[in-house]
Amino acid sequence: MPPTPRTTLSVRYNPVIAWVALALGALNFVLGALVPSLVNMVLGIMFIVLGALYLSREYFTYTTHTRTLEVIAPIGARRAFRGEDESSLVVEGNRIVLMRADGRRKKLPVMRWMSRPEQWDAVIAAIGETRKPA
Repeated sequence: MPPTPRTTLSVRYNPVIAWVALALGALNFVLGALVPSLVNMVLGIMFIVLGALYLSREYFTYTTHTRTLEVIAPIGARRAFRGEDESSLVVEGNRIVLMRADGRRKKLPVMRWMSRPEQWDAVIAAIGETRKPA
């Protein structure tokens, strides 16, 4: 079997989610300005920032050579999940799961509905191609 090429697939957030967050943020901000409310203004700013991050940042990456899925939170640290040794990344329904050697499953914090569909499908195809034999 030929070696797997070194490829990193990037998955961005679904733009619909970003635009909904921006719209909610704008609505809350305007309401907070019209009817003076600090809570609505703060919520508005938070949703606007979150929507902007969803539009500009990656959701996660998958590296085919190392079978590593790296989740990039909008605010916070990166977390990497690796299908190595006796563990493997598998697809179950609309989720990606880390299957451990002892049979335990860990659902990874990535979901299809949060991703751009064509990019999600590319990662699913790559995981299927690089899955370790059972």
